[in-house]
Amino acid sequence: MKNLGQYFTVLSVMMLILLFVSCSQQKEKLPVDYVNPFICTQDDHGQWLPAALVPFGLVELCPDTYPGSLIGDGDFAHSGYNYSDNKVRGFSHLHKGSSGGTKIHDRAGLISLVPFSHSPVNNFFVNPILDIDKQTETAKAGYYSVCLLQDNILAELTATEHVGMHRYTFQNGKTAKIFLNSGNRNNSVSCTIAEPSRLEGSVGNKYFVVEFNSPVTAAFVWDGSSVEEGNSLDNQIGGGLICEFGKPGNKVLQIKVGISLTSIDAAKKNMEAECPNWDFNGTCKKAATAWNDILSKIKIQGDNEEDKTIFYTALYHTCFLPVVLSDVDGSYPGLDQKIHKAEGYKHYDNYAFWDSFRTKYPLYSLWIPGVYSDIVKSLRDIYHQAGNWDPFPDTNHPPHGFSYVVRGEGGFLPYNTCRHEHMLMVMTDAYFKGLFDISLESVYPHIKHEAMIQMPERYDSIGFIPARPDQTGEYSWDNWCVAQLAKELGKEDDYDYFIKRSDYWKNTWDSTIHFFRARAADRKWLDFPEDPSVNREKYTYEGSKWQWRWNVLHDVPALIEKFGGEAPFVKELKYFFENDLYTAGNQIDLHAPFLFNYAGASWLTQKWVRKILTEPIVQKYGTHDFFTEPIFDRVYKATPDGYLEEMDCDYGCMAAWFNMASMGLYQVCPGDPVYQLTAPIFNEVSINLDKSVYEGEKFTIKANNLNDKNIYIQSASLNGEPLYHSWLKHEEIIKGGKLVYEMGPEPNKEWGNGRKLPADR
Repeated sequence: MKNLGQYFTVLSVMMLILLFVSCSQQKEKLPVDYVNPFICTQDDHGQWLPAALVPFGLVELCPDTYPGSLIGDGDFAHSGYNYSDNKVRGFSHLHKGSSGGTKIHDRAGLISLVPFSHSPVNNFFVNPILDIDKQTETAKAGYYSVCLLQDNILAELTATEHVGMHRYTFQNGKTAKIFLNSGNRNNSVSCTIAEPSRLEGSVGNKYFVVEFNSPVTAAFVWDGSSVEEGNSLDNQIGGGLICEFGKPGNKVLQIKVGISLTSIDAAKKNMEAECPNWDFNGTCKKAATAWNDILSKIKIQGDNEEDKTIFYTALYHTCFLPVVLSDVDGSYPGLDQKIHKAEGYKHYDNYAFWDSFRTKYPLYSLWIPGVYSDIVKSLRDIYHQAGNWDPFPDTNHPPHGFSYVVRGEGGFLPYNTCRHEHMLMVMTDAYFKGLFDISLESVYPHIKHEAMIQMPERYDSIGFIPARPDQTGEYSWDNWCVAQLAKELGKEDDYDYFIKRSDYWKNTWDSTIHFFRARAADRKWLDFPEDPSVNREKYTYEGSKWQWRWNVLHDVPALIEKFGGEAPFVKELKYFFENDLYTAGNQIDLHAPFLFNYAGASWLTQKWVRKILTEPIVQKYGTHDFFTEPIFDRVYKATPDGYLEEMDCDYGCMAAWFNMASMGLYQVCPGDPVYQLTAPIFNEVSINLDKSVYEGEKFTIKANNLNDKNIYIQSASLNGEPLYHSWLKHEEIIKGGKLVYEMGPEPNKEWGNGRKLPADR
């Protein structure tokens, strides 16, 4: 028996060794392997799309689903795609991504291809509908595929910055056919067969060149009502071109679509530079490599695989928008309707700064500062080329529901930007982080003008925007930013003027109830509900009186004073969270859990940030009203319904919030380069700093003994020296180094109180 026992002991050890060797030989998952493009694509849960694209690529090649991409049924598919749909209208190249702001086209994208082989009746071309096999639907970073049921066609998509590449596998003996149309059937399309294997055309100012790996054997024109023989159409609304390719022997039809916003010739050059051959697999691999290269700049370690999936998919989502508008040679269309050339940088467009300015650009500044720097140059271009800076009527100040978009003369807009509101905050933040490789003097007059449009001079006599305490607060922040830039330039008069305006929020604070409150132009207080959690739309936008209560991001110490000091401030903020008044699904109070740091209660920031990141929470309020019944769910999940109901991402704002909060870094006030600290949800986070921009190589955050119970910071050190305060300056992080936390199950209520936030920069 003794020998038998020894045998089993030896056998067990050998099996453990073999298991260890086997596991060690398994391929380690790369950051790109964690990306799940289907997260947040279902119904009204994020409004993303599983497009084939590369980081910041102009081309976002994706199916437009039915009925989600139609106006009447499109509330759940701002991007044109809804995971709940099982039909598609085609595969289009230009999309808007996740935004709750404005509709793009009819929710569908632009420049659409519809593969088919059957003989359809004419009404098929009015609105082609194709059934898909959801079981075959696959998406990875840079790749999408699905099987079209009626003709049993395997559709595969990949992309470069300016090129969409299609691969359609047809059944033997079937004639391959492609229907090219605008995507949005209310848009006109022009197209002609320039060569047997090439089409050229445009949808508005979106120019395209289409190349096939087989020659067109027959061509027909759909004019919106009938099919006729022909090989071209000119500005045809609802029209399209039908191309047949016979019966390809290899069953595979490959297509390349090059796009430019400057010319057909530029579209061709973009294709030649980025996709010169027919190597679909190679193009797909390059796209995945591009994604892995950018995602790998942040490394996370921990045991929770679901959180890693959420993290890297969120990081992935922040790179959909803005897009690279410039061609491979740098040419791009300006707001002045002239063609410009970006020398030494990429020109970006398609913005929605409200609300992405809150989180996404602070993330960029640590993660991809080179991209941020190019965006600054692009915004300089917008400032210099803008001809229409007056979106607000002289007699009224509309709510945020009015899209603030800077245009050229005559309202010209080269691409589908949602809104430029708070653009100056992004510029200010970049300046104070050293990412401003342009002349501040050259853009300051435009930044100043932007602030004056948002809160015109006519309000100076009363010191607030009538009936809009929400806007008064946000535009006070804008004015604070301008004041900081004026100070940098030595413009003392401007500094005094704008710093005074940065305090206008105080004029909407009712000290008798400790809430922001609407006032009429005669300074009389307007109605206020007994229960401030109701009365959503009146005087505030996308948030109740409770959510807007914390909206002083540029001067939190002054807000604390308005409450009567730290103790009553913490008491009210605790009540806010403990009574489920925080709305994680919208942007107004995203910073709220980090405000405990300012008031000597850092442990409560640690508690609530982790809870929001990892646990189901009660949500009473959606985007535009209170739910009939409160929702109890996780805010972030690794599923198609990955966000809370009604939670749009606003161009990566919510995704970036998860990224920053889960790393334990959050910048409450863009424009002021200070990050609030809290415990990360990962054991270790490493940010590989861009050595071409910053002096440091890596900044690491390590949480020793972190687990589901040990969620509180007991002590901290920065580069081996004790750290007693709960914030770090940007300049400290970019030097590189190591932030180490010792974690425990009970809060250390003294940690984080070693020093107050600096009074000024």
